[in-house]
Amino acid sequence: MRRRTRAAVLAALTIALAGGCADAKEPAPAGGSPSAAPSPTASPVTPGPPWYDEVVAAPAGTTVGRKGTPCELPVTFSVPAKWKVKAAGSPTNRGKAHLLCEIEAPSSGAVGSLRLWRVDGVAGGAEAHLKHFVGAYAPKAADLTYRRGKAGSVDAVEASYRKSEGSKVHERAVAVSSLYGPIVLSLDGAGRAELLPAYQLVRQSARINRD
Repeated sequence: MRRRTRAAVLAALTIALAGGCADAKEPAPAGGSPSAAPSPTASPVTPGPPWYDEVVAAPAGTTVGRKGTPCELPVTFSVPAKWKVKAAGSPTNRGKAHLLCEIEAPSSGAVGSLRLWRVDGVAGGAEAHLKHFVGAYAPKAADLTYRRGKAGSVDAVEASYRKSEGSKVHERAVAVSSLYGPIVLSLDGAGRAELLPAYQLVRQSARINRD
């Protein structure tokens, strides 16, 4: 079963930190047409909003993505101890982004989860896949900013945005390049401040899965 699951994931990945059904039409990236969307910039260390690079990553607990773990992926990463890792159950889509894996906070006051997605049928690399995901998840996004950099040892493109003008919370997502294309990590939920150390851990520990 795991081999079939892994094969299905890898076969579908031309891949790019939430559910709903896919729209019949491909949504435009947040901010309008692809040419109108902001382009990623370089990735200096930026304390404070919107990136909060000063936030220290949570201590590593278990490694996700390897064979025999709940989510077998083309990349591996660490998650905090006691966080619950599970493969997606029922199909959950955002446009052409399909949910693969959920990483839920324990009952410690942090409301939300980290989610991993692949994007099918979108040409281009991590930037194109991330823009599609953000456009599908938050078509009314405000303060949308992209940057290029590294997630662990892997090339990545990261996005920060508010879901709408009325939202006070910045969402985060990062598309990590792998041998099989990009995979998107999205940060979802109300307790973003509590979740940021876990997001930083996952982002900073990403490695190509060579199993």
